[in-house]
Amino acid sequence: MKETDKSYGIKRIEMLFGLMFLLLFGSALQAQTISGKITDESTGEPLPFANVFISNTTFGSTTDIDGNFSITGQLPQNFELAASFMGYYTKFRNISLSGREQVTVYFQLTPKIGQLDEIQLKARRDKKWERNIKRFERVFLAVLDDPFLKQSKIVNPWVLDFEEGREGGMKYFAAVAQDPILIENQALGYNIEYHLQRFVETRRGFQYYGLVNFSELEVTEEVEEKRNATHYGSLRHFIQSLVHNKIDSLEYEIYQVKPDNLMRKRSNDFTEELNESIVKIHRDSLYICDFPNGLTAIVLPYKIEIHNKKQPWPNDYYENVYHSISWLEAPQQYFLVDKYGVLPDPGQLEMAGVMGRERMARFLPHDFEPTREVKDLMADFDSTLIQKTKWNSLREKPHISLNKSFYYPGEAIWFSGDMLYQNPIFADTLSKVLHVDLYDRNFQAIASEVFPIRNGKVSGVLVLPTDLKADNYVLRAYTNWMRNYESDGFTFVPIPVLGSQELGIAEVDKERFEIDEDIEVQVTSHFEKNLWNTKVKLEINILEPDQEIIGGSFNVSVLDADLNPSLGLQSDIEKSMDWLLDAEKSINYDEPKYPVQYGISLEGYFSHRRRQLVPVPITIVQGELEDYAIVNSDSSGYFYATGLVFQDSTEVSIAALNARRRSFGEIRLTSYQRPEIIQYYPRFSYQKVPIKNQEMEYAFNDFMSGKYFELEEVTVETIAPKSMAENNYGYGSPDRTVSSDFLESRPDLTLDRVVSMNMPGGSMGMYNWGLNAGEPLLMVDGARFFPSEEETVFAYLSTFVAAEVESIKIYTFSAGTFGLQGFAGAILVETKKGRRGIQEDQFFDASQFQKFKLRGFSSVPDFPVMNNYEGVLKQRSVIYWNPNMIWDKERISIPIEFEMSNQTKRILVKIEGISRDRDPIMKIIEIAVYTSN
Repeated sequence: MKETDKSYGIKRIEMLFGLMFLLLFGSALQAQTISGKITDESTGEPLPFANVFISNTTFGSTTDIDGNFSITGQLPQNFELAASFMGYYTKFRNISLSGREQVTVYFQLTPKIGQLDEIQLKARRDKKWERNIKRFERVFLAVLDDPFLKQSKIVNPWVLDFEEGREGGMKYFAAVAQDPILIENQALGYNIEYHLQRFVETRRGFQYYGLVNFSELEVTEEVEEKRNATHYGSLRHFIQSLVHNKIDSLEYEIYQVKPDNLMRKRSNDFTEELNESIVKIHRDSLYICDFPNGLTAIVLPYKIEIHNKKQPWPNDYYENVYHSISWLEAPQQYFLVDKYGVLPDPGQLEMAGVMGRERMARFLPHDFEPTREVKDLMADFDSTLIQKTKWNSLREKPHISLNKSFYYPGEAIWFSGDMLYQNPIFADTLSKVLHVDLYDRNFQAIASEVFPIRNGKVSGVLVLPTDLKADNYVLRAYTNWMRNYESDGFTFVPIPVLGSQELGIAEVDKERFEIDEDIEVQVTSHFEKNLWNTKVKLEINILEPDQEIIGGSFNVSVLDADLNPSLGLQSDIEKSMDWLLDAEKSINYDEPKYPVQYGISLEGYFSHRRRQLVPVPITIVQGELEDYAIVNSDSSGYFYATGLVFQDSTEVSIAALNARRRSFGEIRLTSYQRPEIIQYYPRFSYQKVPIKNQEMEYAFNDFMSGKYFELEEVTVETIAPKSMAENNYGYGSPDRTVSSDFLESRPDLTLDRVVSMNMPGGSMGMYNWGLNAGEPLLMVDGARFFPSEEETVFAYLSTFVAAEVESIKIYTFSAGTFGLQGFAGAILVETKKGRRGIQEDQFFDASQFQKFKLRGFSSVPDFPVMNNYEGVLKQRSVIYWNPNMIWDKERISIPIEFEMSNQTKRILVKIEGISRDRDPIMKIIEIAVYTSN
């Protein structure tokens, strides 16, 4: 690289590398030997037939009867030497030969104590584990559309265990292995022994690494061809070409990716982006330094885009590019590679695109050398699966849990819902609206309601008409997004409606209600009868097997056992979770037809007598500025907005405004078209028996009258309240926070650049799956900024410098908290002076707007829980219902209290829910009413 035009940062790195060069010396070319001995750490006895191998290569050996080993060959200069033996923990040493012809290494292996054997491990595997191993293989072995996936398998999957949780507000999925993972790769002809050290996946990516031992299978001509093709399409080949200055312009083109210009919308046209968002560079533009110890440093101060013109690929990024594209970025602005083109520390380089698809099924030993050159590469994907792979992880499905199994005309169906996700990593970016319909045997809708989904949970109530005929009905629950997959994610629940003097009896396998042995549910009870009624105190205890409490949520229903002789007609949560094991599915269209709903949504068309074939900004205002957004129509005038949050109904004002804030054209809204009710009628299997002289209260209107207590109680704390700014103005934790240290280190940087530097790819990154999101919400010192054509959000941010600002909080995945205005994300800025330049009280002139009435979320009252009731309570089928019970470290015992009729002699306590690491819970406990009075 020329000495001119070098940044100060690059010069510092060069100085560092120069110092390293002086401290290192040359390596010999002759064969080298690693020898040593392996013994038991506790006894000192030798371990015969133990494995010793150089990680990520085919170099390896086994110990003799005395525990000795020897490995000879043209060995790497720097490597990890590992020793393993059945029943012992694997150990490794970092070895640097530095020109030495012989090195001696001793290992003392530690025995595993109390390790479960293979039979015990297999016995512990349940359906949840089956779901997790499937998810693990998608990340670890190969992506779903890679044809090598079908030719690779994990031989001993039972050694794996999994964990899910949240860290820093982000969900993660992690795996650990009790023993080495054994992989049989028929595609490339290797048996692989993988000693997993770390595996973690988040919504931003994944990372795994470990010690790897390769052994050869039979090498056929087909296997040899696949090995060669895999090598020439790999990251390793590109780095080798880069290091040895063999970049062929007919094979690779390299582009520098410029930071996103937030004032310019990026296109998918390659010719338009060239010299705008990407600039072509040559190998000489990169500083590459060889060290005598065999390592090479490549300075990479910016992100690069690599085009492999010999590898065909669909035009899924640029509409006019049909070869593979990859992106590389070095967080430390440089990375080191060995003579094989391999990174000793994989964390020094972040990959995306086609090179980011490389998994174990395409992993070659580092000492592999191709036998011949491959001129034309085959695309390493199965075209029949590529769309399925893209969309399968975004599938979702509601599980519906009812408060009881049988209903009466005029009664309310109280329900709770848990959203199931094929990939929980994307849960925060998927639907926030659940549609619920009730239909009859003639497939006619009886009722339709809409309920909000919050943190993957939903609760609701559906009131049956008083004149409803006693018959069998079906409740259908779905999200708008799942309509892209036909009825795959739809949930159908049988709803039998009985006559007023009837009971329903069904044969149910009671063993279903003990579906998770790891989590124990206990209920203690106390009954106290007074002159009129019976006071009940229950305590629900959730006991997890580990000392570290995971926590979770559940619903609880307390029923009169004599009025509910049968429960469980509907599917329990464990059966619903079988859907997670279904075959992968894709959407039924080239692109999604039905968008994700982040709240109450509206869509319509803008028209003008002077027909405009360009996008038009559409201003939408809820009420008197309770919510506000600007969305763009497409060239046909169609627009869509989502994120409104209100109950029952509200007035919305909509207009297209010109530069003088005058409206033009006409707005026409289209009504939401619910999916047709498919000819599906679940099987009902039950008998009816008459009630003997029974007077009970079940009608919703009667049920909701009288004195009762709401479920939630308010706890007064003595802790000093946080300020509005400290509490993020009630909007919850942000997805990303720009620290004061970052701001103080760059006092002259404008805030539009600060936001770009702190977001992946330099953009807001709100996942709205292809929708035109418009501009993000900006709040400065708690007051909203209202953008216009003259001053956009990022143009206004450019008027601030970092020195003026105390903190910046950015919401992307959780931006639905802000309603419609947060559809494109949200930015909260807290200045040091406060209240700079924004008027909090904005006057809304509605004279320029058309007005529309919108239906919102259905109201869900609290279930009427009777306490201290003065009078005689009638016997109730459902005595208590709470859809939102939580347990965690501070709350593993949950008390509930209520009053019920003295006529109730037995109660059923039905508990159903899910832990935070996706363990299902289902239990029904019968308790006899016993009082000392």
